[in-house]
Amino acid sequence: MTEATPPPLVHGAPSTMGDDFPLNVMTLMRHAVRVAPEQEVVHRTGDGGWARSSYAATYERMMRLANALTSLGVGPGDRVGVLDWNSHRHFECYFALPGMGAVMLQLNQRLGIEDLAYVVSHGGARFITVDETLLPLAEALAPHVPGVAGWILMGERPLSEISTTLAPLYHYEDLLAAADPVFAWPMVEERSAASACYTTGTTGKPKGVYYSQRSTYLHAYALATSLGMTLDDCTMFITPLFHGHGWGMPHAAVLTMNKIVLPGRFTMDETAFLTDTLIREGVTVTNGAPAIFLPMLRHIEALPEKPDLSRLRMLSGASEPPLAMMRGFHDLAGAEVVHAYGA
Repeated sequence: MTEATPPPLVHGAPSTMGDDFPLNVMTLMRHAVRVAPEQEVVHRTGDGGWARSSYAATYERMMRLANALTSLGVGPGDRVGVLDWNSHRHFECYFALPGMGAVMLQLNQRLGIEDLAYVVSHGGARFITVDETLLPLAEALAPHVPGVAGWILMGERPLSEISTTLAPLYHYEDLLAAADPVFAWPMVEERSAASACYTTGTTGKPKGVYYSQRSTYLHAYALATSLGMTLDDCTMFITPLFHGHGWGMPHAAVLTMNKIVLPGRFTMDETAFLTDTLIREGVTVTNGAPAIFLPMLRHIEALPEKPDLSRLRMLSGASEPPLAMMRGFHDLAGAEVVHAYGA
């Protein structure tokens, strides 16, 4: 037997543990809503302000979304593309889509039109949700993806105020408002794909990675355990949610019923805003790259009164975190930079 040959599958005595219950993504959210329905979900609004919601209210919106998509003909196995920032609507898609058995197709807005069109076509997206600020990108993409049956606009402004060539076009909030607030979630088989993330195509065409419900569920436990996440934590997603499944952070945060902070759209020169938000909301877990964390450290250095971030764990990936940055966060504010995967 060679090392590459898998060992034979052996069936031992049956257990009494109910192991035929699938490990699927929506189980994480349903448990969190039962245990901590009033836990906060804080998100940035389109005008730059902030809104506060709860797990219970967010869960109802997920059920409305599932009903709305079902009414459009989306069913188990169908792909729905998401072209969005780190918004509350994107977060809702993270659970509603795999919860109904569909696949969340993560769309990297940094790809060129040719590669993005390949991802949409190869992934077989039936519908694409798109944030209002990304309409120009979606309009450039649309002629190259004739298989897309419709576009769903994410934003606060009504369709009557939107000028776009996308058609047919639906409004996310209108769909939710018209949908039933209760959805009968199916028991999705755990080997079914929950979401898909495509590589950037640096060596040929982008290649799809389809995360199973089971692997997503188990990764949430692995990440939460390694970071010591508990109900008392507050997690802010800085890494783009379209990048590598958000590193699994949304699922780990829901598993441990954290307060969640969604900063929406931000640019590299808005790290002061990210830092101030992190301090104000009492964030204890976040993820990002040194390119973001270093300017955040510089902002803290300039503050007349240094914050106490002794509970903060900063999962740093993409590239190796400089030792000076790790020491800087620790010495100035007590924060821990966790060296994660990166080139």
